[in-house]
Amino acid sequence: MRKISGNVKLFVIIISVLMLITLTGCGNDTADQSNVVADDVDWEFFNQLAEEFIDAIVRGDFDAAVGMFDETMAGVVDVEMLQTAWEDDILTLAGAFIRIHDIENGVQDGYYISGVIMRHENSGFGWNIVFSDDGLIAGLFTGGTIPLPDDIENEQATELEEPVQRVGFVDYPIIVGEGTAFPLNGILSMPDDVADQVPAVVIVHGSGASDMNGTIPGLSNAPYREIAEFLAVNGIATIRYDKRTFSHGSQMVQELGGSLTVWEETIEDVLLATEILRADSRIDSDRIYVIGHSLGGILAPRIYAEGGDFAGLILMGATSRPLLEVLVEQARASIYTAIELGLSEEEDMAEMLDDVDEIVELLERLLDMSDEEAKEASVPMFGGSVMAYYFKDLMVHSFENYAVNLAVPVMVMQGGRDFQIRADVDFAVLQEMFAERDDVSFHLYDELNHSFMRSTASNFIEHAESMRTPGHVYIPALQDIVDWILGH
Repeated sequence: MRKISGNVKLFVIIISVLMLITLTGCGNDTADQSNVVADDVDWEFFNQLAEEFIDAIVRGDFDAAVGMFDETMAGVVDVEMLQTAWEDDILTLAGAFIRIHDIENGVQDGYYISGVIMRHENSGFGWNIVFSDDGLIAGLFTGGTIPLPDDIENEQATELEEPVQRVGFVDYPIIVGEGTAFPLNGILSMPDDVADQVPAVVIVHGSGASDMNGTIPGLSNAPYREIAEFLAVNGIATIRYDKRTFSHGSQMVQELGGSLTVWEETIEDVLLATEILRADSRIDSDRIYVIGHSLGGILAPRIYAEGGDFAGLILMGATSRPLLEVLVEQARASIYTAIELGLSEEEDMAEMLDDVDEIVELLERLLDMSDEEAKEASVPMFGGSVMAYYFKDLMVHSFENYAVNLAVPVMVMQGGRDFQIRADVDFAVLQEMFAERDDVSFHLYDELNHSFMRSTASNFIEHAESMRTPGHVYIPALQDIVDWILGH
């Protein structure tokens, strides 16, 4: 492995493993111009500058690229950091640059965002380039690797126009939220030869902008598709669909800005998908379950309380801890592991830990902030940000607050080689939390990672690499899900 500078390595690990949704924000010290109408903006001006910036990076002229920064941005990211991020990390993740695929635009807090989607050899890669009105770059954030249509070998990642007969089930095209501002392409997988009503499952995504299959960019890995197909073959209908931030990310940034919460990102669409199942006469409406992966598992008790009315919850790689607390733990783990493996210099450690301490300080005072303060504050990440209100909402609506009122069976699943959600901490806490419940079952798979695929990882960075390795969801874990659902 090549040695990577501290801040860049920390940044890349966070975006590629945790895959948090990031909303661009540039601080509070500028005049509020949030009332600017996007249609009135000269996007040709800003997009041309964005293309010039990308062109400078691709040509290796990092001095020219940094020369496009405003004074504050230049004080955060220098030539060496930008070059290392591009050459040692982004090209390693996404492969050789091919061309700009598309540019999407949005306005937030008086800044103008050119969301550049670039096509690389292995996958797409996203940059949000944030301009002030004078055309200087005031922020630079990445959306990480992005699956693009031509890069996804699996035919089911594209929209179905007609039902397709598979082996043992039929895939039906659906639209979750049809007629709303955020319609989502999806697939209902229905078992063959349905004589009686069948049980059904809604699959809820983890963090990040993901397609309906949970496609891992640059790979054929599609864990949600594999879950759906295995259940459908075994007599359980499933719904999966593109996540709202995958299909409408820039629109959400423009309309919601710092007000975005998991309600808009995830919960509302789960309820809409459940309505589709309840309206289908082939589905037993008393036997609809939710499978929540990662963030989806964290939200599952809340979704149940918000009107999901499920027959049971399946939590895959979930935690009861605040998501921001888990992020801090992951950041520290990545720093210490990078030092141990020689991927970063020890002299960089103090600076990297200082960055993490900023997040800790915000975590400690987040609940004391007013909603308006949280909508203006941001969690610092390599000069980028996630708006604090997103995390405050998660803390106010905690897993534990909803879990204590659950009145349905729960299945808790955990990978022993998952270094994002840990068996010795998160799984153990859930075991303790549900210790008095005889309708909660626990399943620990020693050799599986956060995607429930086999892994030999022994630390956080090896785990990050395992998540980018070709693989398949562990069949015995899928069979456990089938047996649990059919047994209730």
